Amino acid sequence: MKFTLKWFTLFALTLFIAGCSGSKELRRLEASYKTQLEEYAEQYKAGKITKAAHDKKVTLLNSRYGNRRAQLERDIYGDGIDRSRPSPMIDRAASGRRY
Repeated sequence: MKFTLKWFTLFALTLFIAGCSGSKELRRLEASYKTQLEEYAEQYKAGKITKAAHDKKVTLLNSRYGNRRAQLERDIYGDGIDRSRPSPMIDRAASGRRY
């Protein structure tokens, strides 16, 4: 009984630590994203870059941030829903009937 309890405690502690490190990575990613956005805003306000260049940089940053965040969330939380089977709405939408 004690042996099982020790292993369970060790397993629970490992999961807790893994969850905390994942959250830390997400916070670090968000902080760097905000810093980069502020830097682009300062460059635009100072007149170092044009509005078009600013928009292009922000769009690229948003895309990279979104992709990286999605990847980190998949690594931390898993894929979630199993996509190996089709959605039940596919057949209903094809036939045009709702019920």
